[in-house]
Parts: sequence; structure tokens; C-alpha cells
Amino acid sequence: MVEVIVVSHGSYAKSLVESSELIMGEQEHVHAFGFFLGENVEELREKVEQKIKEIREEDQNKEILILTDMRSGSPFNAVTLLMQNYHFYHIAGVNLPIFLEILGTREFQKGQELKDMAMSIGRDTIVDVNKMMED
Repeated sequence: MVEVIVVSHGSYAKSLVESSELIMGEQEHVHAFGFFLGENVEELREKVEQKIKEIREEDQNKEILILTDMRSGSPFNAVTLLMQNYHFYHIAGVNLPIFLEILGTREFQKGQELKDMAMSIGRDTIVDVNKMMED
């Protein structure tokens, strides 16, 4: 099973996990980190790095998928810095439908497959409801 880490501004990451558990039940191997007012990117990077190290200590070959809330924000920057020293998959722009799809299929797919699947369904998770209602 692919280990999932969600990193966001504020409590969005934690809320994604809580919402997913409301829909799918308790989730194992899912970790949430938020970036809050008064913190700096280095502190966030250290927290995420510590979690990566813990996962690797348990299983050196464990695949990790890290999801960040938006491109170029502080959580994205912290995770991108870690990509210099650690191998993991990273997707920016996570939302609840993508997150649910990842959690629902991560037991049966490899990290690369999960990343590719999330990227392909991403554009389908945003809907122009006005246009949909006209059709």
C-alpha cells in the first residue's frame, strides 16, 4: 500500500483526511501536515522530512505519494525541496475527489500508477454546473 502524505496551508490537509474518513472509514498510512501563521517553510519541511524518514525506517522500499494543496505555495516549496534528497511522487492541487480516488485505489496500484491516475481524473473533478444544467 502506498503511504500518503498531505501538506497544505492551514488545516486543509487535516480536513481532507477527516472528510475522507467520513466517506470511506478510517484510513491507515495517511498523514496530514498544515502550514500555519507564524511558522516558516523550514519548520514544515523538517516535519515532513521526519515523517518520510519514519516511513523509510519501517520499510526502505515503501512508496510515498505526497499531495500539496497548490503549486508554488509554501507547502509545495517545502515538499519540492525534499525531492532533492528523497524519492517520492508529488502532486499539487489536491481536492477531495482526487484524494478519495487515491485512497480507494492505493492498495492495488503502484505510486506511479496512482500519480498518473490522479492526474488524468483531475480535470474531471472541476465542473461548470451552469453549463451542465444547460445540457
